[in-house]
Amino acid sequence: MKTIYLLLTLLGIVLPFSQFIPWLVENGFHFPLLLQQIVENPLAVFAWLDVIVTVIVIVFMVVSEGKKLKMKKIWIPIVASFIGGASVGLPLFLYMKQCHLENKI
Repeated sequence: MKTIYLLLTLLGIVLPFSQFIPWLVENGFHFPLLLQQIVENPLAVFAWLDVIVTVIVIVFMVVSEGKKLKMKKIWIPIVASFIGGASVGLPLFLYMKQCHLENKI
């Protein structure tokens, strides 16, 4: 499972950023334009709200599971979730958790 989680983490980085980086190259760090484009389309608002709720859930899960299992560096998937989104943070945490569990046995 570790390999699958690691591959999903990489996919979670590559796919979203393959769309964001060209936008960033074209528009730069134009935050007002980014917000405008998010809110002008109801489907985009739906997707962003879904990601925000999912990231909040991931943060609570990482903190809870990480403390329960006495995992180290649980801040990494939290930061990854805020920077790269749920598609990065969740599989990264699952990868780290699997590594942690395998080292405990």
